[in-house]
Amino acid sequence: MSEWRSGQFDRQRVHRVFHRLTPAHAVNSLQEIDLDLLWNSGKRLLLVDVDNTLVQWKQENFAAPVLEWIAKAKQMGFNICLVSNTNHLERLARLKELLGVETVRGRFKPSRAMFRLAMIKFKNKPEETIMIGDQLMTDILGANRAGIEAYWVRKMEGREFGPTAINRRMERFFMSFIYKALVAPLDEKIEPDDDQKPIEDRPLFHQIFKFVLVGGTSFAIDFGITMLLMSVVPWAGGSLSDAAGEWLRSSMPDLFSFASTNRKAFFPIAATIAASFAIINSFIWNRLWTFGITGKHERLRQFRRFVMIAVIGLGLNVLLSTFFNEHLPFSVKVNEAMAKVLAAGLVAVWNFTGQRMYAFRSKHAEDA
Repeated sequence: MSEWRSGQFDRQRVHRVFHRLTPAHAVNSLQEIDLDLLWNSGKRLLLVDVDNTLVQWKQENFAAPVLEWIAKAKQMGFNICLVSNTNHLERLARLKELLGVETVRGRFKPSRAMFRLAMIKFKNKPEETIMIGDQLMTDILGANRAGIEAYWVRKMEGREFGPTAINRRMERFFMSFIYKALVAPLDEKIEPDDDQKPIEDRPLFHQIFKFVLVGGTSFAIDFGITMLLMSVVPWAGGSLSDAAGEWLRSSMPDLFSFASTNRKAFFPIAATIAASFAIINSFIWNRLWTFGITGKHERLRQFRRFVMIAVIGLGLNVLLSTFFNEHLPFSVKVNEAMAKVLAAGLVAVWNFTGQRMYAFRSKHAEDA
């Protein structure tokens, strides 16, 4: 595998879709794994794949460095367990005897069952356990699903089980995505991709372009719900806008003294309801797509800030659209539509600036 690269991985550098396929570390061979580091970090149970991790496929002649690594791990006090899907139980028993370790065999990886059986057997927790294997689609994916830190070992040279070739093709496809999470060595400086930079350091044009597209969907939601409430929803033989507007003008005449008709009195209420749905849509898509923020970290803080910006924007939207609706010289329905368009365009400038510079601003920029 000429594409192979070893090192430490940081899952936060890739989209969460690839988190479960991303190992914690990649190494060229089993003996490169630092047992002292593992022990000092609280690891006590080593789950190890067999074929092409410990020994070549169908072979039983372990290399001397592998035997030395196993011996050192046992001497240090690690529990060691071979986890294998093999149907050749006699060979697995011989490997167990040769290495002097335990084995667990269960449902095919990446099922979590085998990993859980091993932890139950040795009474170790996921945070005390690591998985070591050569396949992303079985060893690494299964370990991550079980909440276990995973070491990805470069496949040994030689033949392997036929269906495994399918996994290797899938590995090659996912490698380009997963290697974005590879942390560079300390003495190697690499420029992060745009989607890994703080949002204030990313290309402004790209963010504006995405914001406009998200804004288009939010505006469609806002506009559609407003028009639905104003002109489509019936009430007591008439329209909701007329009935509700009449009640508002009669119940709160001072507050709605600006409105010259029942429809215009109800318009800010309809605009508020519609804009609230648009705000939720905007938060979800701008967080995940426009500004590329993944995971749950800081989400609550960002949502509170987003709502603050959005509520101010909502107030501006309602005030501006109500003003335009009252003073534009066109027909009733044209005024309502034009008022929504003009207000949305002006408020979009506020929303983008507030979201980029406050709601989704990276914490390191605030601390600087």
